[in-house]
Amino acid sequence: MKKMKIYMKLKSALVLGLFTLAACTGNYRDFNMNPDNVPDSYLDMDGLRYGSAITSMELDMIPCSDQGANAYQRAQNLTGDIFSGQLCAIGVWNGCSNNTTYNLRFDNWNDVMFNIAFTTIMPAWKRVCTEENREKEPVTYAIAQVLKVAAMHRCTDNYGPLPYFQFGNGAMTTPYDAQDKIYESFFKDLNEAIDILEDFCEKNPDARPLKKYDLVYEGNITKWAKFANTLKLRLAMRIVYVDPANAQKYAEEAVSTSRGVGVMTENDDNAMLHSANGIVVYHPLRVIWAMYKETCMGSTMESFLKGYSDDRIGKYFHKSTLEGGDYHGARNGIIIDDQTLYQKLSTPNIEASNKVKWMCAAEAYFLRAEGALRKWNMEGDAKGLYETGVRTSFAEWEANIGSYLTNKDAKPAKYDDPIGNNSYSARTEITPVYDEKASVEENLERILTQKWIALYPEGQEAWTEFRRTGYPKIMPVANNFSNGAVDTEIQIRRVTFPQQEYDGNGAEVQRAISLLGGPDTGGTKLWWDKKK
Repeated sequence: MKKMKIYMKLKSALVLGLFTLAACTGNYRDFNMNPDNVPDSYLDMDGLRYGSAITSMELDMIPCSDQGANAYQRAQNLTGDIFSGQLCAIGVWNGCSNNTTYNLRFDNWNDVMFNIAFTTIMPAWKRVCTEENREKEPVTYAIAQVLKVAAMHRCTDNYGPLPYFQFGNGAMTTPYDAQDKIYESFFKDLNEAIDILEDFCEKNPDARPLKKYDLVYEGNITKWAKFANTLKLRLAMRIVYVDPANAQKYAEEAVSTSRGVGVMTENDDNAMLHSANGIVVYHPLRVIWAMYKETCMGSTMESFLKGYSDDRIGKYFHKSTLEGGDYHGARNGIIIDDQTLYQKLSTPNIEASNKVKWMCAAEAYFLRAEGALRKWNMEGDAKGLYETGVRTSFAEWEANIGSYLTNKDAKPAKYDDPIGNNSYSARTEITPVYDEKASVEENLERILTQKWIALYPEGQEAWTEFRRTGYPKIMPVANNFSNGAVDTEIQIRRVTFPQQEYDGNGAEVQRAISLLGGPDTGGTKLWWDKKK
């Protein structure tokens, strides 16, 4: 993997007329993200003291800042993206013995998400979320709480227990906390933030606080409230197999429009990190496919998109440059002899200027469809919500839906390996057509399959939902080098604790393993991973 810095340009309202600052992200943070490097008199001007922390948290939610494409690759692309089956990694690191083949101890790749969470996200959050700020800067406080939950649920869903509640306590080591307790705090934090945001929206419908620092909604607090509710809905569904009563309670609260603004319903509500306020955000996935040449379409994605004649295929991927063109992917876990051949496969149709997806309205509809399937009050029926979710995803990508929701003959296609001997038959015959006479489990597979497609290219959430439900039915890795730690059929359930934690916080890591309830391997299931 090559290293690269993501360059940005900032013209903050604070410094406009005083400075013209054009610098790499590192310099931006030196000035704007670290209050120790800024004259105190400047910090209280134009909201910089806490607004800059919001910007910092946003940039590192899915690494898009000075961590560079190298960090994005290890924290996102070489974990969730490939474990979900949406994409395939075609690098040849360590002779193809790495994450792609379940050798999780190669080169400390799995330390990266942890490092970003505890060196950038949590310090920025801690700077904002004080009791004093809850009274003085309630909206900033609430958004920081939402951002913390949005970032740290990704982290705990990777590892399990985390050194969470006593972060920044000044001690030499930090105790780990159980995932169920962390989740419990997520709902508490979200409920508090939602109350603050919705109260502000009601009293100040046209106000845009933090507009100069917000790279997602540009200060639109109604949209932040919808994002917070949708995040609450996502996490409620996450715990459905371990705590069904609270799952239903939290989900119904999130969706209810009689209680507040509800969840995302339009693509304009989508949470997407983008260039704004003079800060240019470059999508790191473009570097990984175009410069590193180390990722392509996954075989499972090819199977579904081709089998369904899904018009999103050309929006998601470029055609292969192999003879004959067409769209071709690869299976994860393959042994690559000639990397140049695999670099001709279909690459992500992601350019530097593309927004970075965190969450979309289609996901909200699929979550509601699943809730309705479970007989919860989701303000709609399962079939209608499911079909609206599909239509919303097609609209997001400006793709032609055609007869997608009525073609009962559309089934996932066999994956035919255009290069090697790794062809594989589709593991399901599920169609996109909702069948009200089908079993609950069949329609659950249908909903989750379409959610998985719609989440692209956010592979982290796609992998997590596969672990929670078993859907979609992802093709297994071709080679498994975990020495029996990960079952090839069950597939990988988590990543291992960082080596640096073993080195500097070893006693607490041993306690974390006890809280995990199994060995520190990729085969140990997380607290919420309880579907039988």
